[in-house]
Amino acid sequence: MLDLNDSIHTYLTTAPASGFAGRAVTMRVHWRGENSLLWRVEADGAEAVVKLFLDAGQARGRRQFDGQQMFAPQGVAPEPLWFDRYPEGLARQVLVYRWVEGRNVDVGNLDDLAALAASVAAVHNGEASAVRRISPRAVNLDYFWRVLAGGLAPTTSWLEAVGCLHLAELVHALTTRAAAIVAEARLLWQSATPTPVHGDLRLEHALMQGRRAVLLDWEMFGLGDPALDVATFLRQDAGTMDDASRAHWLACYCDAVRSPELSARIDVYARLLPLQQFAFLLGGLRQLTPSDRHDPDLRNNMAFLRQTLAATGEAAAANLLTNAAMPLNEIDHLMMAVAQT
Repeated sequence: MLDLNDSIHTYLTTAPASGFAGRAVTMRVHWRGENSLLWRVEADGAEAVVKLFLDAGQARGRRQFDGQQMFAPQGVAPEPLWFDRYPEGLARQVLVYRWVEGRNVDVGNLDDLAALAASVAAVHNGEASAVRRISPRAVNLDYFWRVLAGGLAPTTSWLEAVGCLHLAELVHALTTRAAAIVAEARLLWQSATPTPVHGDLRLEHALMQGRRAVLLDWEMFGLGDPALDVATFLRQDAGTMDDASRAHWLACYCDAVRSPELSARIDVYARLLPLQQFAFLLGGLRQLTPSDRHDPDLRNNMAFLRQTLAATGEAAAANLLTNAAMPLNEIDHLMMAVAQT
């Protein structure tokens, strides 16, 4: 990491594309993100973040730069300084933006929740024609369902093949019910058009700066479905916000956004997202290679994986079916089959 620190410093102070070239730059602190390395730096008294992408930096970096450039003037995103696709002396793309001083969102503070809802609504109310890229997330319910349903049939067949017949029946029943919900709900999307979306809304991707919520990590920015953006956020942070906090956040959001039918569309995704998570886990197990199955990390985490699989399956059943029992013994059988194959 020390050599990389030196390389970043050299790039910032000497590269022609660097906005800090020829200036004194101090490296303050560095940390690792999910798909990136980041540094907090200071140049002539102004602080910035340097983000070096480790994966798909061409696409992620450009989307993040575009999102921040579009919404920084509204105070919803940090101001981007530059994005360098071919940074001199570095092997990966670099994005540099202004450092934002702030604090974490307090989910027990109704004003914080309202401010966060207002920032998200500001993104979804943004001018779609100004956005150049499609978000990697689904742009509407039909696309979301086609991707999800495409993996459910082979997963059901695989469960039958490994002897998990009741689990296969459950997945089939969930698929059938979800398909009916999608068919009933399609009219809600008939006149809906994609809007700008953040694409990766999480509490950890927001900071309070005074009374304003600033959104971070815009790597999934683009045109997409605002209802999915919101439903995914509320699902991911369900364990952090209680029912009253989520209801308050959603009410503030719906008051600020310019689409009266969004609440109903959010409800549809809320019913389907647990099935997506369940399908994702099952699909991941199905596609494990023999080498993957013998990986020590997988074997050490089998108990956690089993618990997560059971919890997501129960959530999917609770959202879509009545009185459906989760065949926990077959989940145990499935985990043993995966470990022994």
